Amino acid sequence: MKRCLVIIALLAISSVAGAEMYRWVGEDGSVTYKDTPPPAGKKRPAVKVYDDGEFEPAPPRRSGAERAPARKVAATHVAERKRFDGTVELYVTSWCGYCRKAQEYLKSRQVPYVTYDIEKDPAAARRHKELGGRGVPLIVIGEKRISGFSAEMLDHYLENGR
Repeated sequence: MKRCLVIIALLAISSVAGAEMYRWVGEDGSVTYKDTPPPAGKKRPAVKVYDDGEFEPAPPRRSGAERAPARKVAATHVAERKRFDGTVELYVTSWCGYCRKAQEYLKSRQVPYVTYDIEKDPAAARRHKELGGRGVPLIVIGEKRISGFSAEMLDHYLENGR
C-alpha cells in the first residue's frame, strides 16, 4: 500500500515538474499566465536567443605591472587643495579595536589628535551624541565627521580639509 502511494506521489510530482508556463498579453493590455498555450489569435512575444559565439571574448586581466600608469593631476588642482592643519578629535572607548587603529594611523602620519573616551567622560559622551555619533570611533576633522575607521577617508579629509 505504501509503495503504491509513493509511486502515485512521484508521478504527480514529475507531471508538475515538467509543466510549462505560457504568458501572453491581451488586446486590452491584460497579461495572462497559463499552463496551456495561448489561443491561436494571440501573439507570443518574439524571444531572441543568443549563443556564446555572438559576443566578443572578455579581455584578459592585466597584472599590476602591465596596467596603465596613473594619471597625474594638473598642478593647478594641487595648488587649490589645503591640507588640514588643526587637531583631529577622536571619540573612542577603551575596548574598541578600530579606535586603536585610528589612533595608531594618525600617530604614524604625525597628525595631532586628541582622544575623548565617551564611557569615562560624560561631557565627551554628550558631545559625541550632539555630533550625531552612534558608534565609535567618531573622528572629527574640522567640520567633517567620519563614523568608523577608514584610512582612505582619513587621508581624503586630511588632504582636502579646510
